[in-house]
Amino acid sequence: MKMNLTELAASAHVDASRIEDYVKNGLLGKEHSVTEFDDSDLYWIDMIQCFQDNGTSLDDLSGLLPRCRKGQTQLTQVN
Repeated sequence: MKMNLTELAASAHVDASRIEDYVKNGLLGKEHSVTEFDDSDLYWIDMIQCFQDNGTSLDDLSGLLPRCRKGQTQLTQVN
């Protein structure tokens, strides 16, 4: 389901400005739009919040999450 920033923020229970920071830091994907989101973004926001709750900085996450995303893509491509 497609969502705008306000809808995603409400669904994720996060401030819209925080999601904008995630997009700016590439945490929702390098080419991610700031205006259109989908259900998979809720998963990644949950992951980001979990890492941050455990002390991981946005800088560290900007290096880690692309590898997590790549690993997830490879897992879903296995037959």
